[in-house]
Amino acid sequence: MDASIPVYEKPHSRLSVLDWTRNVQRLQNDARLRRFESYELRQRANQLRNETSVTTRWDNYVNNELLRDRTFEVESWRENQRFTREQVRDESRALQEEKNATELQLESLQVPLMVSSQCLTNRDQRLPPELTRDTLGEELNKELHILENSKRVLTDVCHMGWEKLKELTNVFCRLEREIQNKDDALGIDRHVKELDRYSSDISFKIDPTRVPPESITEESYVHCIENTIKIAEQLMRESKSLRETMFRSREQVKNQLYAQCQAVEMVMRRRVFDIQRARNEMEWQKLKLEQNLAKVEREIESLRAAVADKINPTKLVETRLVTRTRRPVLERVQDKPTRGLIEEYERVHTSTSTLEKKLEDALSTYHGMHIHYLRVTKDLQYKNQALETDRRLVEIRKPLHRSDDTEFQRNIGYCHMSDELVTD
Repeated sequence: MDASIPVYEKPHSRLSVLDWTRNVQRLQNDARLRRFESYELRQRANQLRNETSVTTRWDNYVNNELLRDRTFEVESWRENQRFTREQVRDESRALQEEKNATELQLESLQVPLMVSSQCLTNRDQRLPPELTRDTLGEELNKELHILENSKRVLTDVCHMGWEKLKELTNVFCRLEREIQNKDDALGIDRHVKELDRYSSDISFKIDPTRVPPESITEESYVHCIENTIKIAEQLMRESKSLRETMFRSREQVKNQLYAQCQAVEMVMRRRVFDIQRARNEMEWQKLKLEQNLAKVEREIESLRAAVADKINPTKLVETRLVTRTRRPVLERVQDKPTRGLIEEYERVHTSTSTLEKKLEDALSTYHGMHIHYLRVTKDLQYKNQALETDRRLVEIRKPLHRSDDTEFQRNIGYCHMSDELVTD
């Protein structure tokens, strides 16, 4: 039978009550599962929040401690380098003082060099007969050799000191640079340690874990610092040894020059004494030659007078002999008067010949003595010139004498009379 009211149904399939019940139960089960998953998620999220918070705080604490330890370590290295830097500065100043003293000693050698050279030049002014290779010349040449050798030694140690000062300056600048770098690093590390999550100058950074170029490892960092300190200590040891060498060289030069100066002074005075003694001997010889020349000259005059005195006796005896030859023949007897006149003639001629020979000998002796007198006079002039030359050395060498060294004290030292003087 047809319905009076029309009914329209949706064009969907109809579920049974059982299916509907099953859908409800499935939704209930799904809701329960979602609630359990939500609970698990909340529990795990809470645990994760706690763990990450603790980890973050612990990491922050650990890193703060690491920064503190690092700051302490860097400060320790910085103090070591500061101490080493002060030692290097003190050593540089001490070495500079020794170098200045050595340079002053080197400059002070100019006066002895000029004096020694002037002494040798002055002694070369002697005339050839007095231009001898004596002990004084050897001592002056030895003094000049010692001065030149001392100048070379002091120049070498001064150059070594300059080189060492340059090396100490380089290592000092290197320590200064490393100390400044550590100051900068400490400032950065302290600033980083003071930062916290509430700081206003924190922000996100691009690639914060990147390693900057030219970074080194901690072992290399420590090795670099230790190497710098070792280099500085080695240079300071070498500088100390060089300072000792400078001091020893200066004292050796001073002692050698003083000893050689004393030796030169003693030999110079001995040489002056020898020349003066030879000069006095030559003056005495000259005086004696003058006296003997006067005597020989008087003797020559006497011989000439004696020869002249023989002229008339010779004429007389010859005249007598010739006159008696005029006697008559029978009266020409070889009588005693004749024999006496002949003997007289022979004796007169013999005496005349002897006197003339003696006169020649006297003249020869006189000329020889006169020539020797001229030689003695010339040699005396040479010795006077040599004596004046060597005496001039005393004035030339006055700049080498100490201010408290008097002539009397030098004479005592030369004669070794210090033990013989009576002290108050």
